[in-house]
Amino acid sequence: MGSRVRRPDIDVLDISGGDTLTVKRYLTAAEFRGVIKASTKAVRLDATTPRSDMQLEVDPTESGIATILAYLLDWTFTDYDGRPLVIRDQPVTVVRAALDAIDADSYMEVQRAIQAHDTAIRAHLAEEKKTGRTNSEPTSGSPA
Repeated sequence: MGSRVRRPDIDVLDISGGDTLTVKRYLTAAEFRGVIKASTKAVRLDATTPRSDMQLEVDPTESGIATILAYLLDWTFTDYDGRPLVIRDQPVTVVRAALDAIDADSYMEVQRAIQAHDTAIRAHLAEEKKTGRTNSEPTSGSPA
């Protein structure tokens, strides 16, 4: 029987302009719950809906950033003067502020790269379940 705790491995994702993103290979259960929590919002069906009967729905403005913040460890981005935009080991508020400061096209590229990484890792995990092998290296095309 394999371990249900994964090594805190990282992957480096190549993006345009020679830049890279350093990301977590896997999320922990707490990180996964954090993404879900940050990605949803409570919605009242109408003004008379009691708080206990409110529905949850995905908040499209937060779901992408929640996934980015869960995975992203570092990057090679610089500011307009060529100084590194430091995010490694910074509080989430600093990382979010750095993401907010980059141009919209770059933000979307980061989001797409991390979403593709997440999709590849989920496919790898699904394959592990089918084969019964755990903690093997991803073969889904996620960069090592």
